[in-house]
Amino acid sequence: MAVINVLHSSLVELAEQAPLCADIPTVRGVLAESQELLRNATNHNADAHELLSWFSALVSDVLHSPGVQELTGGAQLIVTGAVGRGDALPTSPIRWLTVGENTDTSRLSELIARVGLTPDKTAFGVRARTQDQWRSMIQQASKWELTLFADAGTWYLEEVLALDSYTPLLIDALTHRPPALQTLDGLPDREVSIDVRRDLLYPIIALARWAGAAAQSTAVSTLARINAGEQAAILSSDQADLLREAWHAGITLQFRRWADKVHTQNAQAEDLPAIQRSVFGASSRNVSLVLRSIAASYNVALPKEIPTTVPGD
Repeated sequence: MAVINVLHSSLVELAEQAPLCADIPTVRGVLAESQELLRNATNHNADAHELLSWFSALVSDVLHSPGVQELTGGAQLIVTGAVGRGDALPTSPIRWLTVGENTDTSRLSELIARVGLTPDKTAFGVRARTQDQWRSMIQQASKWELTLFADAGTWYLEEVLALDSYTPLLIDALTHRPPALQTLDGLPDREVSIDVRRDLLYPIIALARWAGAAAQSTAVSTLARINAGEQAAILSSDQADLLREAWHAGITLQFRRWADKVHTQNAQAEDLPAIQRSVFGASSRNVSLVLRSIAASYNVALPKEIPTTVPGD
């Protein structure tokens, strides 16, 4: 128990330092140390939801610190994707939208990559745009682009909520539904490829994003969006419960794989311990059932093709 208390203090202290990073070496040090503390916390069975929130807030605070301001020439960064939602794992791409003119964030991307994290430019590239330019783009956005704006929160999300329809967000969720269970001689195929982020986490993220928007909620985290969808009767209580259970299972499994340094390896079902394999399979099936039920309720056809990648989350 003493080890956990010391670890908790370390997490708090590093989080307090994040927004105060005054120079580039400190930025680099905080981001590097955050991964060490996360791995220790995971090994001590810390709550996965708390770790998501802690890491997301730390990265966001670092990106808004004086040290990053110096590095980017004063760029106004609006985090989006997993960090913007407060759902970031150490494996999550770190993405942002830049407001303003004539700023360069390439050195920031290089720094993030050097400490072992994953910077990722959005579909809009690295170009900075004025707030009016961004607002105009939201009005014309495709479903992939809308996800970025919704996850950026702030006035970006307000513009998304003002749109006439959120069906593009629902179609995104249905498009990325978990793949059907593959069998061999009537039994689950243990050689099937497994991607926790693609096959379990992103479908939940996408459906929660739609449910939150349909509920006119300004919440950005996946769990908060599920709760908002349930409160507004966009999701039934049973659907919300299944999504919450699957989300917990998915992030716990992904943290465990990251801590064991196997998250970048191509995994087959047989590579997972029996309990993890069972939990993953059950969670994926439940998410798929919820998505099919939602599609039927809203009379939206299930897209025939399921992409092999997810759009950066």
